[in-house]
Order: sequence, then C-alpha cells, then structure tokens
Amino acid sequence: MNSDNLITAVLALRKARRVVVYTGAGVSAESGIPTFRDADGFWQRFPPEHFAQWSGLFSMVLSEPRRVAEFVLNVVEPIAMAKPNAGHLAIGTLEQYVPTTVVTQNIDGLHQAAGSKEVHEIHGSLWEVADVSAGRVVHRFTRDQLAAIAAALRAYTEERESALKLLSVLRRLYPYDWLGRHRPNLVLFGDSLAEPAWTKAEQAARSCDVMISVGTSGEVYPAAFLPQYAAAAGATVIKIDPKPSAACWLEGNAGTILPELVRAAWGS
Repeated sequence: MNSDNLITAVLALRKARRVVVYTGAGVSAESGIPTFRDADGFWQRFPPEHFAQWSGLFSMVLSEPRRVAEFVLNVVEPIAMAKPNAGHLAIGTLEQYVPTTVVTQNIDGLHQAAGSKEVHEIHGSLWEVADVSAGRVVHRFTRDQLAAIAAALRAYTEERESALKLLSVLRRLYPYDWLGRHRPNLVLFGDSLAEPAWTKAEQAARSCDVMISVGTSGEVYPAAFLPQYAAAAGATVIKIDPKPSAACWLEGNAGTILPELVRAAWGS
C-alpha cells in the first residue's frame, strides 16, 4: 500500500464530518458472491442481452426454462448462503467514528447484515419483491425462504424435480400476482436506478467530505458519476482496488484494506 496515500486517507477520515462508502461487486466477492464484469464473470456465462433485461428473461422462460432456472439459481444461492466479510464489517464500524452513508450497487443485503444503518441500494435488493404498478415493496424474504427457493431451483436444474414441483415450491414462497405486477425488486439493464435510493445517493455524494470507492469497476453509469460528484464538491476520493486509480489509491482487496484503514485512522 502506498504510504503517502494511506496518510492522506487517514487524515481525511479523521477530519471528515460525513463519509460516503460507494461499493460494487468486489466488496462481496470475498463473501462468495460472483462478480459480473470480470473476464470470467457472471455475464460471460449468462449474456446480459438475454438475462439482464426483463424482456429477454421472459422470452427465455418460454424457450429455455431450465437455463433461466440455472441463471436464477446462480444469483440466489450465493446470496442466501453469504455472510458479511471483513470489508463489510469495517464499513459498519465506520459509523462508530463518523456519520457514514453506504451507497451500493449490490443486491445482497450484506451491508445491513454487517451493521450499516444508512444504506442506499441503487440497484435494488434480491431480498424484496415489489409491486411495479404501485412502486412499493410487498414482500421481504427470510434467509430460510431464499435458501428454500435455491434448493428447489437446484433440484430442477439437476433434473431431480419437475417444472411442476418447482412452481409448487415457488408458489408457496413467492407472492405471485397473475397480472405480472410483482417482480423481484431489482434494477436490470434499461431500467432507471432505484428511487428514492438514487436521489439520496446523489445528495450524499455531493455533501460528503470523504468518499471511499471500493469494489466497483466504475463502468456502470450513471452510478459511476458519484465519485466525480464528490470530487467536484471538494471531497477526498479514496479508491480501494487491486488495479491502479487516479484517486487516492489504496492497492488491495476490501477485506484487507478496509480494516487496516479503520485501524490506522482510529486505532481499532
């Protein structure tokens, strides 16, 4: 880790009145949740033109239902099994020292599980089902329910159970609406970012003293503008990433660097 950058980051955190932590898939990779955009990432296995748009998914359900079940299984099962890692826990600890807002592209709920109180999920949450006509959440899964859905999907993809059995399990666990109004509360390609999370995220970025950007490729817009908003407002932008960055760059993974940063700033 560059010692000059670490000193800059520590001093900025100690003086900060408000911190924003902006996270992407890299934060949760150490909890066993696959990333999307790496060379061997999720979208290489499941092309986004088919699996990352509602219209593509609905078409695939009719033509290749078992392939769709495999896709959903690979999303649901890791999240149902995941626990917060050291990076999530360090972010949760920040709130003990300075008001902290988390803005995340992740849908796994691990920041909340690690103790973060103010979390804006700009891509939605896999744990929720929303009524798209009313714009409200109608159901929140328990971990046991999500694990049961994953088990049923696995049995179907491995051809141990029929599609009828899978639908029976899903019918008990998922709040179906036969008019198609109930969907997982997720933002897919072509959708607007989740509200009011996105508006609050923008406001937080423009009013913070320090932004810590960690685990995000910076390739997904408009979310990728957030560090620019923070920098333009005078904030120190700290980038935690194995790859070089023009910001105050701390080289390494979230689970290693974030706890070190918190300890260096506050001795805990």
